[in-house]
Amino acid sequence: MANNGQSVLVVRSVTSAMRGQKLLESSGISAYVQRNTAPNSNQGCGYGIRISGDVSKAAGILAGAGIKVVEIQGG
Repeated sequence: MANNGQSVLVVRSVTSAMRGQKLLESSGISAYVQRNTAPNSNQGCGYGIRISGDVSKAAGILAGAGIKVVEIQGG
């Protein structure tokens, strides 16, 4: 899922992933929405936001906007 110094922040829905992508990009973090190919029951639909950079900062931005990160893969 995550490679080359990239991380995936898994969220519960594609809507959350799209909102999160816009928020992160407006904060200067490159972000891409992707489908989680192996979601578990805790992840809902299993969409993720793939980023390069500071995972803690990205997770904080998402949390501040009310977007719950259910798992961080990589990084």
